[in-house]
Amino acid sequence: MDLKLLGLNIKNSRKSVKLTQAQLAEMTNLSVVHISHLEGGSAKMSIEALVNICNALNATPNDILWGQFNAPPGTSGEYVFSENNEYNINTQLGLKAMDMSQSDKKLLLEIAALLAKRNN
Repeated sequence: MDLKLLGLNIKNSRKSVKLTQAQLAEMTNLSVVHISHLEGGSAKMSIEALVNICNALNATPNDILWGQFNAPPGTSGEYVFSENNEYNINTQLGLKAMDMSQSDKKLLLEIAALLAKRNN
């Protein structure tokens, strides 16, 4: 189980229903620190916590565990999983880019454009 991806699914689901971490913590009887660690991919959760989070976010366990979230703004399509549930390079880049500064994101896009041009 990829804890980073699981955390990202929780975070995206929480933001889509316009809840703060504190609100989600209160609704699930978890601490804000634990929600933060879950979203950051540095903590595991119990089945009970998963059920409570799903109920609070009006999400299914599949949404949280495997995720079918949209790509970050400025990209197209959804993250795609292979047949063995490993996410592809686009997902990996998207996850890394979320933690980058705006200037680093711009640089990454410029590098990708240069590589794409070279391969054409």
